[in-house]
Amino acid sequence: MSDKTKDELKNEKDKKKIYRNIGIIVGIIFIIGCVSLNSFTKKFLYNGKIANNIFIEGIEVSDMKKEQAIEAINKKYRPQDLSLNYHKEKFNISSEDIDLKYNTEELVNKAYNSTRTGSYFKDITSYIETKLNSKNYKIKVSYDEKKLDELLSNIAKKINKDSRSAKVSVNNGINITPSSTGLKFETEDNKKLITGALNGKKYDTINLKVTVTKPKVSTEDVKDINTSLASFSTTFNAALEGRSYNIGLSAQRCNNVILLPGESFSYNEHTGMRVLSNGFKNASVILGGEYVDAPGGGVCQTSTTLFNAVLLSGLQIDQVRNHSKTSHYAPRGRDAMVNDGDSDLRFTNNFDHAVYIQCYRSGSSVNATIYGSSQDKVGVSIQVDNFTYNGLPAAKTYRTITKNGKSKKSYIYTSVYKE
Repeated sequence: MSDKTKDELKNEKDKKKIYRNIGIIVGIIFIIGCVSLNSFTKKFLYNGKIANNIFIEGIEVSDMKKEQAIEAINKKYRPQDLSLNYHKEKFNISSEDIDLKYNTEELVNKAYNSTRTGSYFKDITSYIETKLNSKNYKIKVSYDEKKLDELLSNIAKKINKDSRSAKVSVNNGINITPSSTGLKFETEDNKKLITGALNGKKYDTINLKVTVTKPKVSTEDVKDINTSLASFSTTFNAALEGRSYNIGLSAQRCNNVILLPGESFSYNEHTGMRVLSNGFKNASVILGGEYVDAPGGGVCQTSTTLFNAVLLSGLQIDQVRNHSKTSHYAPRGRDAMVNDGDSDLRFTNNFDHAVYIQCYRSGSSVNATIYGSSQDKVGVSIQVDNFTYNGLPAAKTYRTITKNGKSKKSYIYTSVYKE
């Protein structure tokens, strides 16, 4: 019994010795681990530098201090001025003018703090994750879009140029002022090019998009206008001030009109509404078969004069209507009444070349002339057949056009008058 006790005591002593040795080993390992961890922390985690395997816009900033990282990035990526070019004209968009900025410093701080969250174990986890999978931060570009729009607007004003149509004038002969093309700065397209360059951090010179605009009427369009195709004039009492004024105003608004082949003319569209606010004065007009004063009195004499010039020129008559009473300035079947409703004088240039309309008041007469190409000149004769319709005077108007020895007669319109 005593021998067994001795063996047991010996075993217990041996066990204590083993536990002590294990404790020493564990302690040594713990101390070594702490020393190593402390060394790791100082060397890699909290060393005042950015962790490994971190990039900003493709530039590696690992193991750099923040100042070093900012300097490295700014060598390749920093806001710059943008050069624009259109032919020989140069323009510049300054980075300061549009408050162009990169968030470089913000990203460097973000990269630096990616392993400095305030939690030691989170920082170690983040460090290990970064070691295994790299991080690449993208630089964000910011600028004042309103200021950019203002700069583009200023550039557009310097480049834009209106096209100019050819003009025809008659003064000691037929004179033609040549047309010219214009320029249009394509604002939306150019803004896309510029913002694309800014956002892409690319500062190559940008060739601006500018469109060449064509005039409505080119020199080529009117070069063949060389003769008078037809003219007509009527007279009036110049002492009637309001009426005379309206005749002159309506003639002016129909003057200097160029009609290209296929284009149509509307008297009402050119003269506008016969109201005081549109410049017309009160004068005698026929309303409901009676003469009354109203704005625009006299404009029908201008339309009648123009109608007869068009009729004699051979141009296509699209719409014409007579007065309710026989006019004193044109015979039956040769007048053209207009109003602000559905009565208009309309005609179309059915020739192969452009025509030019001249219409003006001179003293107590109003004159209209159609100029065009001698190649379009035709022989014209007008036939008016007077008759009675339900006891009222009436007339049918025909026109015969002769060209190259061939004649063609066509019906124009029927006129019925109350008196």
